[in-house]
Amino acid sequence: MASPILVRYQISLQSNKLKAIFAGFAVFGVACLLALKPAPPGPEPKYKAIGILAFSSPPPTTTQTAQTLQEQARGGVSEELLLADRVISTVAEQIDIKPEQLIKRIDIELPSQGDDEKEGGTSAIEVVYTDKNPERANAAIKLLVTEMTAQSRLVNTSRLRAQIEALQTRAAIAQEELKVAERQFYDFMSREGSSLASLQDGSLLTGITASEQQQREVQLQIDGISAQIRSLSEQLGLTTAQAHVAAALSADPIIANIRVQLMQNETQLQMQGETLRPEHPTMAGLLRSQAAFEQLLVERANEVIGNDNVFQAVPSQIRRDSSLDPTRQQLANRMVELKSQQDALAQQLATLQGTENELRRSYETSPTKQLEKARLQQELQLKQTFFNNIQGALVDAESAEAETVGSLTIAQPPIVTDATPEVAEPMNPIILIGGGFVGSIVIANAVLLVLGILDPHAYVAKELQAAFDEREVAVLGELPHLYPPAWASELPILLGENAGYLSTYELFRSNLRRFAPKTLRTVQIVSVGEQEGKSLVAYNLAIALPRRANGRCWLKRICDRPRTSGHITWTSIPTPKPNPSATTVPTTASASSPILPISTSSPAPAPSTKPPPFWNRANSSAC
Repeated sequence: MASPILVRYQISLQSNKLKAIFAGFAVFGVACLLALKPAPPGPEPKYKAIGILAFSSPPPTTTQTAQTLQEQARGGVSEELLLADRVISTVAEQIDIKPEQLIKRIDIELPSQGDDEKEGGTSAIEVVYTDKNPERANAAIKLLVTEMTAQSRLVNTSRLRAQIEALQTRAAIAQEELKVAERQFYDFMSREGSSLASLQDGSLLTGITASEQQQREVQLQIDGISAQIRSLSEQLGLTTAQAHVAAALSADPIIANIRVQLMQNETQLQMQGETLRPEHPTMAGLLRSQAAFEQLLVERANEVIGNDNVFQAVPSQIRRDSSLDPTRQQLANRMVELKSQQDALAQQLATLQGTENELRRSYETSPTKQLEKARLQQELQLKQTFFNNIQGALVDAESAEAETVGSLTIAQPPIVTDATPEVAEPMNPIILIGGGFVGSIVIANAVLLVLGILDPHAYVAKELQAAFDEREVAVLGELPHLYPPAWASELPILLGENAGYLSTYELFRSNLRRFAPKTLRTVQIVSVGEQEGKSLVAYNLAIALPRRANGRCWLKRICDRPRTSGHITWTSIPTPKPNPSATTVPTTASASSPILPISTSSPAPAPSTKPPPFWNRANSSAC
């Protein structure tokens, strides 16, 4: 059996050969175009001019600033410094070229830190300039290295000037700080000099002791009043603030009058409510009176207590707070008086504590004034020393300005070399065409193989069996190809040379009877298109079935469903008793089970009452 991939390749060769031919011709055409393409012109000549810069040895100097500047300059050389705007503009103007083009043609190779340390500070900087004109390349590299060395000296000079300006600014700030320190020291001595000159007498300790004694006495009074307040609070069940509100509300005659009217109105509501409904006019009037009295009560309570967003007047709360009897009202007033005394004593205690703290601070700060004097004196000395150091550094930097030199020098004269790149020879056109021909064949076969693999249809038995297993479809049998009949109008049936395939149809019949329910009597054979073997399977199944029909024969009926595929139906009928004079009619007996469900776009031909040419030969075997 052929491989599934080979089968798909053969089928794809029949259906997709035009696509494969197109792909092959496309590859071959591209190869021909590449072969016929003229060779590119040779590269333009290029000349590379190389200049070498080295770090110059620092000259002997008399100032520390100059030595430090030389060391910093060696580590501060970068590509941005060498390609400064001044250098680029000067060189571009001399050789008549745009600055942007000049920058693109310059390549600078800086030494690494490891090379610098390894060679003892003699590592070089390579400057490369590329141009088509050797004379211009030579002139450009000479100008570049000259301007770069000059730029190095300008950078060192600008750094030194920036350092001098920074020192001058810092010296002015240090001088101002020195003046501030001197003024603070003189102010302190003028303010605290007399107290530091004399010793503290004993009056400060006496004042602290007396203040502590007074605080103890006031605290005892506060504790006694607090005990009385707690006792009254427990008797009344109110806090001090609640007692104040209750005493004020209970002492107000207007609130008492409103409470009496409210009680009378509530009595009327209770009495009338036993006989009248809430909708009755009398009840409605009493309810309105009740609401009016409560509103008056709230407004009067706000007038008495005050609307300070602390006391929230609610009718029920007002009636409860204004219900103190005279005795409880006296206790509440007493509680309020005690609270006032407690607040006054607390204020007195706070004043005594403030006085004591002030005396203690005076006592505690007396020894520290000597330390403050020493601190101010030391700060004044530090400011003076710092100012003197800045003045010395400024003088040293101004002296080093005359000793400033560049940190780069030209190590060797510039050289110009030919840097024209070599171009590989183009490929032989014959090789390109031959490769394109082979590639077109490979691509065409690859297209056929890929399209065959991507084809979703099943072409071999393994693929069909896998699809049926995936969808849990029962396979009743695999029918073989039969030898074609002698006449083209006939069907190949299980007679003659095809009789050997009768066992296959008997196995198909056995599976059909095994899977189909016993109560079914009709088998329909359908397909999606024409000429797909419906009549062939039906006739051969009619030949195979009568052998085990259990007293029944098969009757063939050709039908046509509108807008569906043609199908053939076999229906079983009881076998009549033998009659020698009667003509034998092929009949069937079977359960119904679809064998090959497919659809077609055109209906099957109308059923014919005339049997096909081989029908007479089948009668002898069918029944």
